[in-house]
Amino acid sequence: MIQKKILQINRQKAQIRDLHRKVEKLETALCRMNRESVREAQKTQHQALTENQTNMLEIKKLQQLLEMKDREMNRVRKLAQNILNERTEVERFFLDALEHVKQEIISSRKHYMKKAQTAYYRKMMESCAGKGEFPKIKTFKSNINSTNSVYRDLEEAEKCY
Repeated sequence: MIQKKILQINRQKAQIRDLHRKVEKLETALCRMNRESVREAQKTQHQALTENQTNMLEIKKLQQLLEMKDREMNRVRKLAQNILNERTEVERFFLDALEHVKQEIISSRKHYMKKAQTAYYRKMMESCAGKGEFPKIKTFKSNINSTNSVYRDLEEAEKCY
């Protein structure tokens, strides 16, 4: 019985040694895995930090590019506004010039009609006094049926141009 107990104790001691070896192996494996996981975490953290810095640099570059584009857009907007202002000034000048020319034409026609009427009446007065021939009949009002009208003379003058 003592020998059985000794054998049993020896088996148990061998079993305990085996279990201690297994525990040591498992502890070693656990330490190794823990170190690897720490290394992986550090590696991942380092990669994330590197990517973050790269992204920050890219963001700064893009912000600078955006600011440049914004300044360029403002410059283009100012140039467009200047062009538009110059265009409106030129249009205003041409419209004023056109209005001036129209007024000149109207005054020139009135002047022509007054001169023509004065000349016609002078010739009539001279003819009545017996100093010359009577002039052809001329009308000084706008009449469609008139054959010799001052307005017809003006229409003929327009056709020349």
